[in-house]
Amino acid sequence: MRFLFFIYVCLFLTSCVSDTSIKQDELIGKWIVIEALRNNKKTNTLEGAFFYFDQHILTTNFMGGENQAGYQLTKNVLQLTKGMDYTFHLERTPELGVIVMKTKIQKTEFLFKLKKE
Repeated sequence: MRFLFFIYVCLFLTSCVSDTSIKQDELIGKWIVIEALRNNKKTNTLEGAFFYFDQHILTTNFMGGENQAGYQLTKNVLQLTKGMDYTFHLERTPELGVIVMKTKIQKTEFLFKLKKE
């Protein structure tokens, strides 16, 4: 009886673990920057910035003008290729339709909080 209870508890606990990985099909669409940090300080200079993902191309204006790059997503690491050479680390948030993207550009840390449009 104790053995069955132990198995039940183990099954229950493993079923409660949520998958934190972000799949490529979840990224497809337009994401708007709702908050941005530069070196852990809030910045307003990225207001109006967006990231638009299709199957293979990212279009974004976070560097000023509109730019495109190919991308690969592997285990919440977004690697931009063919146009921009940046690596972003993605995180889920408790908020539905909101993700966080972190990167470092020329020794400056950036954090983008994005909401799907």
